Amino acid sequence: MKQSDLVALVDLDGTLADYDSAMTEAMRSVQDPSEAPYGSRYEPDGTRKEIPHVEARRRLIQRQPGFWRGLKPLALGFDVVKELRSLGFELHVLTKGPALVFSAWSEKVEWSQTHISDAVVTITGEKSLVYGRVLVDDYPPYFEKWLNVRPRGLVVCVAQSWNEHFGRGGR
Repeated sequence: MKQSDLVALVDLDGTLADYDSAMTEAMRSVQDPSEAPYGSRYEPDGTRKEIPHVEARRRLIQRQPGFWRGLKPLALGFDVVKELRSLGFELHVLTKGPALVFSAWSEKVEWSQTHISDAVVTITGEKSLVYGRVLVDDYPPYFEKWLNVRPRGLVVCVAQSWNEHFGRGGR
């Protein structure tokens, strides 16, 4: 395999950065005490769920300066990065830019430069358009669409509660 073929795309939120813990903590700070605690916005099958006022709160939190920049690294994602480096892969952070939260785009670049400075950073609205031999991601709808475009590609699915139904070698 040519060296240029060894491109690994690594997702940010839920793979390298702990978006969900940060969002859960921030949501708890703005919810009414009588409300059920905020969990994930994903169902166990990977589909999204949110009632409109909860979605509005989440979007408000995402717009707060420093939210994305302050996300904590996820050890599991960095374990995968270590393996990819040892295999000679060129690392690319591939993250989806949230619509209408333009500050998130620059903060995601800042986060990446702080935590994985040797990686190229691509922020996109559609991950399936980006070339890589390997995609490391936590969200099934994103990696399934990527695999549909690259059937010979390899996905490493970082374990999260919303992707438990995916197993080794298949769906």
